[in-house]
Amino acid sequence: MFFAILFSVLTTLSGGMFHTSYETQVAAGAEECNQVIDSMIYYLQTDPEMLSDRFFGGLGKQEDTKKNAFYLIWKESEYIPEKQYSKLVLDVLVDEKPFLKDIMVESTVTDTMAGNQRDIRVDIHYAGSLIKEAYGTFHVLPISENSATMGMEVHVKFGWFFRIFITRKVYSETIDWRLMRFVTNLKLRSEGIVADDAYWENY
Repeated sequence: MFFAILFSVLTTLSGGMFHTSYETQVAAGAEECNQVIDSMIYYLQTDPEMLSDRFFGGLGKQEDTKKNAFYLIWKESEYIPEKQYSKLVLDVLVDEKPFLKDIMVESTVTDTMAGNQRDIRVDIHYAGSLIKEAYGTFHVLPISENSATMGMEVHVKFGWFFRIFITRKVYSETIDWRLMRFVTNLKLRSEGIVADDAYWENY
């Protein structure tokens, strides 16, 4: 199963922008999938510290140091759905050393239904020197009563320094698999499996 997941991630690089797409089938209905998404949004609004164990398992620092060449530490968050507004405060680590601290990332978030497909779009409109341009979508689409697909598309152009540092190889080693694992965490939770740090230590 995990080999199928791994090879379904597709990333291309054009004009300095990375484009990543990933989709996976879920052995649960769209209702269960959307309940998991709603739960994540609820914790984002009320108790962000709960997100790490419930949804971000296995995404932090890794034993394989290549996977730590570039990664982010989430410090604070705010989400106001009525205003379609999201704010994150992050630290940026390069080669496991602090590089930028307290980077504020502001974005617009829209959550819509297109027929029976749920689409969540995030447009980042400020991220300091970290990101020049970024947007992404996440979708849930029912297949049958007991199955659905979850998918994500991410498009990001880093600021000038990070465009020099984050090559296609570094992106693959540090970001590709984290995007895949995040979606996989949501898939597994929809199927009733808690994919926390302890779960991923076995893989």
